[in-house]
Amino acid sequence: MKNPVRGVLVCAGIFSLIVAGCAVQEEPVIEEEVLIVEEEAVVDEVFRHPLTGVEISSAEVEGPSVAVKIDNTSSGRPQVGIAAADLVFEELVEGGVTRYLAVFHTAIPDEVGPVRSGRPQDADLVGPIGGIFVFSGVGNANVREIIKGAGVVTVEHDTSSGTPEGEYFFRSSRKPAPWNLHIEAKEIVELNSNVVAPNQQFEYKSDVAESSAVTSGQGVETLTAVFSSGVDSRWVWDESMGLFLKFLSNGNPDVDADGTQISATNVIVMSPNYVDVEGLPTAQVAGFSDRAFVATGGYLVEGRFDAPASGKPITLTHSDGEPVFLAPGKTYVLLPPGEASTAGGVKPGQLQYEQDGELIVRNI
Repeated sequence: MKNPVRGVLVCAGIFSLIVAGCAVQEEPVIEEEVLIVEEEAVVDEVFRHPLTGVEISSAEVEGPSVAVKIDNTSSGRPQVGIAAADLVFEELVEGGVTRYLAVFHTAIPDEVGPVRSGRPQDADLVGPIGGIFVFSGVGNANVREIIKGAGVVTVEHDTSSGTPEGEYFFRSSRKPAPWNLHIEAKEIVELNSNVVAPNQQFEYKSDVAESSAVTSGQGVETLTAVFSSGVDSRWVWDESMGLFLKFLSNGNPDVDADGTQISATNVIVMSPNYVDVEGLPTAQVAGFSDRAFVATGGYLVEGRFDAPASGKPITLTHSDGEPVFLAPGKTYVLLPPGEASTAGGVKPGQLQYEQDGELIVRNI
């Protein structure tokens, strides 16, 4: 006799096997890899004027710059056209006085003067910029060859050998000789229109608030570079104008002949050592590095200048090697003698500045 329970169990077992065999196995879920493409941020390239750092519409700048050696004594002031310069170097010459090497490009006056003679250091200053260099004699032929070695177009009124004044030099009625020799600057540029545009000099930020002096420096109310016992270069920060204004030692504004007070967005004080070259005190710039002070936006920061080689632009850096940025605008570079100067009659200069009403004196 068959066991009915066993039959039920067998049937149940068979049914379980059938169900198990018919079960649908789930396939593993394969996650699709999602490729995320990060869009690169589009950064508009900023083009700047090579001498002022002002933003311009393209990389192309037309026409050469013209640098003019200009007198800076009481006999030569007020100078004609100096307020229009984009970049100005103030350098020590013999007798403890200073002269300007003024570079024009964005606005070139019809007339600039009084034009004075060139010095060996001018080659190191105008060489990296390029363009045209106007001066009146050199004292001796060796200095002339040093200047010509800078690779710029030279326009010279050679008083040392009695050559004619030339078509573009003229004697102004403003002052007696030798402080009356002027140059028709705009016509000189038009005559040399095939000369390439000036080279970039310093590094800039578009906003004065981003300049290195403002972000890393300390506030200053005044700034004075002492060149010699009787000559200094005095600057006062004017908050309303956002500029440093130049003053004479007697406290009067230092003005152009048209009445415009000399001003600058950036004032740089470098401390090159002066040595005798061809019997002339000469700032050692190319191939040297030393302290520099940069004033922008009412602030002052200390760093270094580096002029790696002849013909190469001067670079400004912090002590850690990071670049110092200027604000767009006119720049004056003051070159009082450094502490290791050996030129005859030259003593180390000073930097004096006011912070919160306190006068601070730095030997440089």
